[in-house]
Amino acid sequence: MESRIEISSIWEDECLFEIRINGTNGTFAGQADCYTSRNEIEKLGKILEKFPSSVTDTLEFASRAKPDLSYFSMSGFCTDSCGHTLLAITIAHIVSFTNVRDENYKVNFDLKVEPQSINHFGRQLQRIAEEPIGTTEAVLKSAM
Repeated sequence: MESRIEISSIWEDECLFEIRINGTNGTFAGQADCYTSRNEIEKLGKILEKFPSSVTDTLEFASRAKPDLSYFSMSGFCTDSCGHTLLAITIAHIVSFTNVRDENYKVNFDLKVEPQSINHFGRQLQRIAEEPIGTTEAVLKSAM
């Protein structure tokens, strides 16, 4: 199975923007619907569109607003002088219910990606932030 993450927009109101993230490293997989904002997705897209600009660049992003909600996070750093990057991905599906056990699932995995793939993914994320709900998907595949 191919290592990858996929992000798409699924819902929006005046205050919230909800995205769905799917990811796998070929062995472990996870999916979560996370609240964020168009502005946050656009900022992440702009960062990734130019990442890395040097081999010392690092990246940190988390969509979580509250500890009891689903979220995803991404951190990354260059592994060589060519800009190949290791991204540490966390996808957490957290749903709280009244009078029943909460759902709380989390998956952590790494993706090794090439700079051009990250830059393209950043541009796709910016389109998600601009376009109507459900019209665009951002996909990042592992290089190795």
